Amino acid sequence: MKPLDIANHYFKLSNESDFDEITKMFRDNSTFYSAKHELFLGVNDIMAMQRLHHGSYKQLQWKVKSMEEIKPGIIHFDFDFEGETQAGERIEYSGLEDVVIHAGKIQHIHVRLKDASRR
Repeated sequence: MKPLDIANHYFKLSNESDFDEITKMFRDNSTFYSAKHELFLGVNDIMAMQRLHHGSYKQLQWKVKSMEEIKPGIIHFDFDFEGETQAGERIEYSGLEDVVIHAGKIQHIHVRLKDASRR
């Protein structure tokens, strides 16, 4: 699979909350920098964060507005997020995400919000 396809597949699996398949996409030395300015190291740390994040929502979805391989193996996404928390609160925000693919696996993800205020 090409880097663009791998990164796009990651978004698809995230929308499905398919943790088993997402886990296979990372390495023990992969890193993830979240929109909350938290840094996670390794597949176990990353997946614990993802399970916690997904678990705080009744439903959630990332909608990819655009994606581009800006350098070989570096995929830049512009996305919108919509979700409903377990408490019934509607959360919407827009963000940017860079996914670095190396040797067929996700090496690094960096997420940042476009607008810090949530709608």
